[in-house]
Amino acid sequence: MTPSRCPVRMPILSTALCLALAGPALAAPAASRFDGSWSVVATAETGTCTGPYRYPIVIRDGLVDDAGGNDVDASGRAAADGRITGTIRSGLASVSVTGRLRGSAGSGRWSLAGISPCAGRWTARRNG
Repeated sequence: MTPSRCPVRMPILSTALCLALAGPALAAPAASRFDGSWSVVATAETGTCTGPYRYPIVIRDGLVDDAGGNDVDASGRAAADGRITGTIRSGLASVSVTGRLRGSAGSGRWSLAGISPCAGRWTARRNG
């Protein structure tokens, strides 16, 4: 391992750039067996939410992201064992998501806190 050439005291942006260039110890996560496009359907069980809600998501290198085009911002992580944790945001609403993927399917729970709280279940299928 080569010694760091980054100065100890520097602005945050320079520190971030320095860490990004530091080497393989800080490399991006490896591809996940759950990488790919997924279709998620969420149904409400409690509260005033209606549904069902449909979200296309994509997992890249174990990171969850929305597939675009649906006015939501999905983020989270798919662990190597299939555990999913994440958040779906739309406007002021922020939905917490937990669950598990197994093979080409998955399921779990979601909840929305706030003025009109609600909660329910979700299922997912891998596309293709």
